[in-house]
Amino acid sequence: MDKILLKQALFYGSYLAFPCLAWLAWRLRRPGRRWFTACVLAAGLVFVWARFVEPQMIRVRETTLPGTGAEADIALISDIHLGIYKDSRFLHRLVERINDLPVDAVVIAGDLTYEPQARPQCSREPDPRQAQQCALEVLFAPLSRVRVPVLAVLGNHDQQAPGPDIDQALRAALGHHGVKIIEGKLLTTAAGYRWAGLGDRWAGKDDPAFLAAAPSSLPTFVVAHNPDSAMDLDPASTRLLLAGHTHGGQIRIPGLYRRVIPSAHGFDRGEQFASTPRGRIRVFTTSGVGEIGLPMRLFNPPTIDVLHLRP
Repeated sequence: MDKILLKQALFYGSYLAFPCLAWLAWRLRRPGRRWFTACVLAAGLVFVWARFVEPQMIRVRETTLPGTGAEADIALISDIHLGIYKDSRFLHRLVERINDLPVDAVVIAGDLTYEPQARPQCSREPDPRQAQQCALEVLFAPLSRVRVPVLAVLGNHDQQAPGPDIDQALRAALGHHGVKIIEGKLLTTAAGYRWAGLGDRWAGKDDPAFLAAAPSSLPTFVVAHNPDSAMDLDPASTRLLLAGHTHGGQIRIPGLYRRVIPSAHGFDRGEQFASTPRGRIRVFTTSGVGEIGLPMRLFNPPTIDVLHLRP
């Protein structure tokens, strides 16, 4: 609870930046050391952009991926992180933007939450688990309005790494809104390709053995939260891995952001190829749309990746 209170204090305390900027602007009118005041003011304006403006932007980035063996248009999002920093109002805007896109399906590559708290309208539930599920149903209600199928896997923030573990309540809440959780499952589409889902790597739930047990000539697209899951895949059974987790560094300061990316194998964002013991795996990692740690983004706005899969 102390960590949650600290994050909330950081989130709301950052509004103090506005009176501080006003004071600095007033100081510029006074003689002496104006250059120093101007530099501090400029840094403050960058902070305000990274804290209040860029995290609320929604960018659509289109990428054509030839050689996939299928023809489809997919909206890939990840790391929504509803909870301390973002709520259903942002998700509503995200869904509206997705519904304007000519896509066949939406794929959510995990980390839908960031320590969400129970809402007052759910506090009368006699069972704490029911109250948790109720709160998550309210939080994710906008997903029920997505006009195309929504497929998802969960991430480390949904499965107690670092926590809290809301796995079962979140699955039930998402199912209530028509989202299909595909972890450990294969889903064959009418368009002639398959989806497969892996659980979170940090939670030890990304074993791809079920893929080897169900060989097929159809192109198989694997969805995982952590792009490092590519290292255990077989190129013979995986045409493409879609993932999130890295946030693209979130605060993308050149020369520094790579130090905070949580990948053991150098994944960043966009299309990359992983050299695994079994061969090369094609990976596409999205930058995500939410924030953790600091409620900020810089040079890296929330992104919907529209992937044009082509034969």
